[in-house]
Amino acid sequence: MLHHVPSVAQQDALFAEACRVLRPGGAFRGVDSDLSIGFRLLHLGDTMVVLDPATLPDRLRRAGFAVDTVAHRPRREISFTARRPPAS
Repeated sequence: MLHHVPSVAQQDALFAEACRVLRPGGAFRGVDSDLSIGFRLLHLGDTMVVLDPATLPDRLRRAGFAVDTVAHRPRREISFTARRPPAS
């Protein structure tokens, strides 16, 4: 439900907080809907900030994660797995 977070900046803050609270080596996995006509119609008058699969890996890295995967099924879903790096 990341698309209900009202801005990219707030999504990035959510990513940073998730990284902060995970133990070293902990995984963060997400799946959210991709933009489609039907999805847009479901969200008329509602918050809808869809993830951009092209920028998501860098956004997760800036939040402190090591990115394992970002997968995109156009007009269906975007999924990702990232990990908090092990303690040094």
